[in-house]
Amino acid sequence: MSKVSKLRELTTRPPTPEHQEEFDRQTADDADSRSFCLLLSAMLENNLDRAIDHWIADDSEDLRKSLYEQDGLLATFARKISFAIVTCIVGPVSRENLRLIRHVRNAFAHAKSPITFATPEVATICEDLVRINIFDPPEEPDQDPNLLPRKRFEVVCNETMIRLSSYTGFKVLFWDDDGIERPIIGGALP
Repeated sequence: MSKVSKLRELTTRPPTPEHQEEFDRQTADDADSRSFCLLLSAMLENNLDRAIDHWIADDSEDLRKSLYEQDGLLATFARKISFAIVTCIVGPVSRENLRLIRHVRNAFAHAKSPITFATPEVATICEDLVRINIFDPPEEPDQDPNLLPRKRFEVVCNETMIRLSSYTGFKVLFWDDDGIERPIIGGALP
């Protein structure tokens, strides 16, 4: 296996529970904007991968490899989003959120000048992100127009990851501020 193949394999290897502490540190409030955005959107993309894998329902590593490899059908975040739309894993609200998150991620990855969530071009995109319901029974999420752009990006990414995990049948645990466990809605995303 070539060095590049090994590196690509590293990027597709699923995280383990032991990685959570480091993820939490790297996405903490004091993390720099680029690292925060790139890591959180990569985590979201990984959750989208798992939801797509669940939909495909084929344990063949050869099939998975051919879909996700460099020229494969699911080689990019944009293609994965399109696939999730076509297969009805995500609906119109989540489709638009994923599209906007991808554009913000690309801006942080490729900007030649300093960029933060306060950068006007980033902030205006983040204003368009829409919170989605994660609870069963459904409730209307507070869209709070006063959420700072970074916080709105974080909340929408986290809610989307929770719903994608639930879509795969993974039991997601959530406790409210009163310490009461709240059930997470399953099925396709809005």
